[in-house]
Amino acid sequence: MATNTQDLLEQSLRLPQAKLQKYQLLPEAIQLYLLALKQKDMQLNPQEIAHFWQQLPYWAFAWAGGRALATFVNENPQHVKNKRVLDFGCGSGIVAIAAAKAGAKEVWVADLDQNALTAVQLNAQLNNVQIKAVENNLWPEVDILLASDVLYDISSSDDLKTLMLTIPNWLLAERRFVKPSFVQLQCLQEHITSTLPAIDDFDQNLSIEIYSRA
Repeated sequence: MATNTQDLLEQSLRLPQAKLQKYQLLPEAIQLYLLALKQKDMQLNPQEIAHFWQQLPYWAFAWAGGRALATFVNENPQHVKNKRVLDFGCGSGIVAIAAAKAGAKEVWVADLDQNALTAVQLNAQLNNVQIKAVENNLWPEVDILLASDVLYDISSSDDLKTLMLTIPNWLLAERRFVKPSFVQLQCLQEHITSTLPAIDDFDQNLSIEIYSRA
């Protein structure tokens, strides 16, 4: 089953000789299937580069914000233990998996990309945890919202705003200059981390802040 799912996801990468490779992430203590390129400097022609960034498989990266939030949850499990959790804009599922491993009672994920929801199940299986997918915007009742690296995309802002104003507790991981202005924030911690896989110097050594409701 895992092999078939991996094959289908690899077909959607749309990059020459691109594969999914198993990564062991530290300090997150999580395994993920992430993008692997034969040539890490991406020696593509301009048309290929433009197509890549337009069709970027966000779920095939462990983004800096997600890594920071997963590390925070791993080190501070009391925020999610025995709670119902929603990971909004889940991507690879790194934060959801961290919550499940930290003892969350129930973990839900939501993402606009169906491939992301498929990738989360593949990665959840890899880490021996159970995760449920939100379907048709039927938001479950949860105790805490987790979100990271989502405010770059204006299309996600309305849903995120609604959820942050509805769900009593949440943790948000973003760079300082893209944090939301519609709620009062409290910075709990700062992390310096990088996106994986590393492509040139893209998203390397970023300062990510973990916020909660003030």
